[in-house]
Amino acid sequence: MNRMRQALVEAAVAPARLTGASGAQSFCFAENFLGFAGHFPGYPILPGVLQTLLAQLLAEQIVGETLQFQELTRAKFTRQLRPGELIEVVVNCQEREGQWRCVTRLMVAAELAASFTLLLGKEAAV
Repeated sequence: MNRMRQALVEAAVAPARLTGASGAQSFCFAENFLGFAGHFPGYPILPGVLQTLLAQLLAEQIVGETLQFQELTRAKFTRQLRPGELIEVVVNCQEREGQWRCVTRLMVAAELAASFTLLLGKEAAV
């Protein structure tokens, strides 16, 4: 597992709650979290690419295998995610023709922080 994936996994505050093709998991990132480096000095926010990776990691737990990122659609990042905030990631996946369509919401308290749909595929054999 690469360093960033491991850092995201370590930021989980509890195991994922999985129900069928859906799941939810809470994360909290310390000020010294690797993903804040350079984004932005003096005012750290969680980059959108890491928000999508959180959803992918949860989708992989739902599906039970490593998935390959293919496409991001319907992306709306409506709130900055800051150190110390409890972030709830909710993913609902549907499989069609070997691809997974994963509708995602990131919430802080009752406030929507981001929503997007990920298209993920099975990882190619190496």
